[in-house]
Order: sequence, then structure tokens, then C-alpha cells
Amino acid sequence: MHKLLRIVCLLAAMLPLALSTPSAAQDSFIDERERQIEEKKREIDARQREQEALKRQALFAIEELNVTNAQIEEVDAALTEVNNWIAAAATRLSAVELSQTAAEERVTAARERDAELGEEIAAIRERLRGQVVDIYLDLVYEQNFLLQDGDPNRNARRQYYIEELGADAQVLIDRLRQTKDDQQIAVQQAEQAQAEIEQAQAEIEQALTDLAELRRAQKKLQDEWNRKRQELEARIENEAQASLDIENEIAGLNQDISSIEDEIEREQERILVEEERRKREAELARLAELDRNRQADLDLAARQERLGQFDDIEIPAPPPFFQPVAGPVGSGYGNRVHPIFGTVRFHAGLDFSGNTGDPVEAAASGTVIQAQLRSGYGNTIIIDHGGGWTTLYAHLSRFNVYVGDEVAIGETIGAIGSTGWSTGPHLHFEVRYRGSPQDPANHLYSRG
Repeated sequence: MHKLLRIVCLLAAMLPLALSTPSAAQDSFIDERERQIEEKKREIDARQREQEALKRQALFAIEELNVTNAQIEEVDAALTEVNNWIAAAATRLSAVELSQTAAEERVTAARERDAELGEEIAAIRERLRGQVVDIYLDLVYEQNFLLQDGDPNRNARRQYYIEELGADAQVLIDRLRQTKDDQQIAVQQAEQAQAEIEQAQAEIEQALTDLAELRRAQKKLQDEWNRKRQELEARIENEAQASLDIENEIAGLNQDISSIEDEIEREQERILVEEERRKREAELARLAELDRNRQADLDLAARQERLGQFDDIEIPAPPPFFQPVAGPVGSGYGNRVHPIFGTVRFHAGLDFSGNTGDPVEAAASGTVIQAQLRSGYGNTIIIDHGGGWTTLYAHLSRFNVYVGDEVAIGETIGAIGSTGWSTGPHLHFEVRYRGSPQDPANHLYSRG
């Protein structure tokens, strides 16, 4: 027994050292990852400040673009008004040109009429000239035609010729004068119309010159504003793209942070699993040592019994039983209402929760003495641990061992199931001494 106590103390002293050996490297790994996360967060803050600056610049550019567009609209409105004025001037020019054409037609008609009247006057003059000569000759050959009172008929005839000659000449002269007056009026009207046309043309040419200048100035201004607008639009687009790039970069950094956090979480889980594994292995080693010492005590007691040395025989302690599954305890040891039959029955063990297929481990080292289907228990394994102590594992979904196999503490012997009288997957576990059920809770060591 003293030897057993020394071994237990040695294992207890070595256990913290075994558990603490890798902690420095693990802490260094996590510290490095946390430092990387802080760097990523600082980089995200810098990118977010840069993104905010870009957004402010984009707002300024948009406002400036709106002002430029408003100025361009004002120029377009002024140009539209000028174009309307030019359209009215063009209409007036067309009307003046029509008036000019009509005046020119009137001038042409007057000149043609003047020529006709000239020909008519010439003909009349020629005819009058002949009449005057005839009358003159007739009178010349009449003796004393101005002084003598001769034949009354002759005098009357003379008076008629004189009157007739004067009347025709007067008519022709009046007609000639009227025609020349009409012609002069037509020429004056044509000249006035022509002067108006020339003035209107000069005004329109000046207006067209001014319009050309205005259009050149407007085009230059519009080209400049269009260039500025294109620059602003390109700047806005570039800043929007830069902001999007930063946003994507921030998303990537957040993804990196999430990945590092996942890595830290996995590492922490791995550390916990590793610590759990080391604790479990240490516990198994301790229990195995206890089991070996117990077996040595049993062997010693057997030898003493064979040699007849009964005074120094020690009663062997029960083996250190290891919890066979990781799940929590459901139904406990003692009387309970049976979940299937609904009657009060004695429950000879503990029920551990779990999922079908979860591993079931040997609670202590020993020999498999049963691995078979039993009606209420379903698939059942019984292990003999010596000294009259056995453990039972029921409702299994499969066997990993056979009758006669030697198993070590913590070795997988089967899997959780729901065979036999069971309402769901779980492990029914019993501890027996010389076939009599014992409360497993009084003999079980926890898993850490």
C-alpha cells in the first residue's frame, strides 16, 4: 500500500508539469494572432478615414458639377433666345426680299410702259408733224389766209385744222406727262424699296455676324464646361471606384480578421481538447496504475492464501472505474418508473446520454466474458475485472471486442445504440460485485 501511495504522489506531481509544458507556445501563438487582428483593425480604421475623405471630395465634385450644369443650361437658354431672334430676322428678310422682287417687277413694268409710251409719242409726233406740214402748205398756197376774209367755209376749215391740231397735241402731251410722272413714281418706289432691302440686309448681316461671334463664344464656353464636366464626372467615378476598392479592401481585412479569429478559436478548442486528452491520459494512467496495484494485491492475497499465510492478507479494494462515455447521466441507480412499461422497477445502473455511434470505453482493465444480444439489455458486453468485480454495457449499436479479449482501461469496446428495451440512444452501465449490482456513482472517477 505504501508503494501505491508513492506512485500516486509521483503521478500527481508530474501531472501539472505535463499539462503546462506546451502552454508557452500556445500562448505565443494566440498572442501573435491577436496582434495580427489589432494590426488589421488599425488598417481598417485608416482605410475608413481615407474612404470618408474620398466621399467628401466626391460630394464637393458633385456640387461643382451641378453648378456647371446650371451654367450650361443658362447658356443654352440664351442661345435659344438668340436663335428665335435670328428666325424672326430671317422671316423679315424673306418678306423684304419678296417686297424687293415686287418693286423690281414694278420698275420693270414702268420702264416697259415708258418705252411703249415713248414709241407712241414718237408715232404721234410723226403724225402731227405730217399734219402740220399739210396744213401749213395748204395755208401757204391760200392767198392772204391770215389777212383776208375770203370764203367763210375756207376760214372755218382753217379754224378747224388749227383747233384739231392743238387738241391732239395737248392730249398727247398730257399722256406723255402722266406716263413720265407714273414712271418717276415707280422708279422712286423701287429705289425706296431697294434702299429698305439694302438696310434690312445690312441689319441681318450684322445680326448674323453677331450670332456667329456669340456661337463661337458659346461653343468655346460650352467646350470648356463640357471638359470641366467630363473631368468632374471622371473624378467622381474614380473616387467612387477608389471608395469601392477601399470598401472591398476593408471587407477583405474583416474577412482576414474573421479567419484569424476562427483560427484562434480552433486553436483554443484544440488546446482544450489537448488538455482534456492529456488529463484523460493522465487519469487513465493513474487508474491503470491503481488497477495494477490492485491486481498485485489480489495476486499477493492469492499467494498468501495458497501458502496458508492468512494473518497478513489485505482485502482488495474495488478497481478504479473510469466513466465509459463523455455524455451526462440521465436515469440514476435505484427504483424508478420504467419508461416503457410504466411501472416502478429497480434500475440497476446509470444511463448516459449520447448519440448512436458514439464510442463506449472500458471502465477498467479486464477480460471480456460476454458480448452478445440480451433481450431487455439489447447488445451487451460484460467485462470481468477480477476480485469479483464486473461492469456491464447495454443497448450497444455494435461490438468492437469479443469474448476472451483482454482490454485496457479507456479502450473502445463498442458504440452507443438503442437496442433492446430502449426509448432512444444511450448507454446503460452497471457495476457488480460477485453478481450483485452496486451504485456506479460510488465507484466512478470522472473524465477530468
